Amino acid sequence: MTHDEPLDDGWRLSPLTIGLLALVGFGPLLAQFFWNLWNFDTYQFFPLALAGAGLLAWRGLQETERPLEGGSGFLTLPLVFCFLGLLATAAVMWSPWMGMAAFLVAILAMAWWLGGWALVRAVFPAWILLITVLPPPLSLDQRFALQLQEWATEGSSRVLALLGVPHLLSGLLIEIPGQRLLVEEACSGINSILFMTSACVFYAMWQRRGLFFLATLYALTIGCVLAGNLVRITFGAWIFFHYQIDLFSGWKHEAVGLVLTATYLVFIIAGDAILAKIFTLHGNDHHEEPVAKPSESLLDGLYFEGGIKVLAVVLALLGVVQLARGWAFHFGLDRAQVINPAWMDGSAKFKMPSQIAGWELISEVKPVPKKAAFEDGVFSHLWQYRKDGVVATISLDYPFFGYHDVTICYGNSGWEVQKTKLQNASPENEMIPCMEVSLARKDGVNADLFYSTIDETGVWLEEPGERSPYDAEGTPLREGSLASRIEHRLRQLPFAGESTDKQFNYRIQILAAARGGLGSTQRRQVEKLFQEARIVLCEQFIEPKPLEVQ
Repeated sequence: MTHDEPLDDGWRLSPLTIGLLALVGFGPLLAQFFWNLWNFDTYQFFPLALAGAGLLAWRGLQETERPLEGGSGFLTLPLVFCFLGLLATAAVMWSPWMGMAAFLVAILAMAWWLGGWALVRAVFPAWILLITVLPPPLSLDQRFALQLQEWATEGSSRVLALLGVPHLLSGLLIEIPGQRLLVEEACSGINSILFMTSACVFYAMWQRRGLFFLATLYALTIGCVLAGNLVRITFGAWIFFHYQIDLFSGWKHEAVGLVLTATYLVFIIAGDAILAKIFTLHGNDHHEEPVAKPSESLLDGLYFEGGIKVLAVVLALLGVVQLARGWAFHFGLDRAQVINPAWMDGSAKFKMPSQIAGWELISEVKPVPKKAAFEDGVFSHLWQYRKDGVVATISLDYPFFGYHDVTICYGNSGWEVQKTKLQNASPENEMIPCMEVSLARKDGVNADLFYSTIDETGVWLEEPGERSPYDAEGTPLREGSLASRIEHRLRQLPFAGESTDKQFNYRIQILAAARGGLGSTQRRQVEKLFQEARIVLCEQFIEPKPLEVQ
């Protein structure tokens, strides 16, 4: 970089050149990252966060004093090597999340290289805001959402007890006379927390607050959202018990959500004002006065030299690699779909016979769409069969974005998982593996659950192997402890372009319950029904794979 006359072989560093470099080197992965992000209701606020980051960056750049003094190579080179390493790994693995992480490091590297600490300080507020749209690794946000659901349910139960509302707490279910209230992810506060903390970061940065000030306001915002959602659940249960008004569905649910959103925003503004007075009283306010806008353009007199040309070429090559990997990921022969997503639109085109394996069909429930915080929208088509007094419910659930351990849902609904057993693929079960789970409830009802999950390429995911979310004993890896989740990610590295975490999956399951549990004969009959029903359903939405030419 130089502010002097350009060399003969120099390239002028114009905003267009910077934009093209970023588009070529980061564009494919970032496009996929934000496309994936839009699949989840929890992160659909990201366009507002991007607009806010752009506004903060524009103001910071306008107020940066000129001329710029570039940072030392002592820090520039490590930052450049860091984001290039991340970007190269992301391109080869086709990991949009890692591509976004590389982009964030690249912003700091470019700011330091161009203008040292002055420019880093200018873009830092926007950089902090961008972090709020980067989900934590290992799906830790999903685990946080589940923890929020548990906190909200237990807290609401205690308050209802103080209010004298009779109820029964079972998992994430609050049962009051005449109603069973399931604390969904949307009611747990995860949507509000992510959006409001992003709004908190923007407002504090716009007000030019220091990092300690931001951390304090951030913590208070989280506390406010948690308290608000506790009040929401408790008040909803209380008002239903006394007046039979349902605030957990329909337009009333949406209206309550809008009121709470407005309340949280007012809290952020008021909390900022109060903290500003407190911090000023203690002499810790870091409010900075705006700097007069310089007349000189930020990029005037900047030219590419030497190493930056090499960086431009590397970015261009990595962009080509991304395009190739993205094409292979979406259209490659190794990912040829055997399930057509257009079929799985919830239009209830699937049929089950009136009798199967000696069982008689007694009811059918058409698919009803459900939007959950970390799923793309799930349909469930239900059929109930009866034999010798036992009722079994068959469910076809689709599509899941990534693998989903169904036992978590049953645990949230009041069931206790007692035992799991992995049934490997064998000729006896048509080479389709499944998980067998024993469940129990506090009211003395026991149940047997069987389920199998297939991805869009026709791979049954319960089968143990390098791509499976289970170990050889059937212990969940992806939904387990932090160590097991890391192990799962490491096992997926050789199959990065085919990772089950990036595919749509489809699940067939059966549940049969009875007080005291099923006998061994009844359990075998349920398993036989599951195997037969699974074949019937698979024939309706899975295309046979073409035979390989020898």
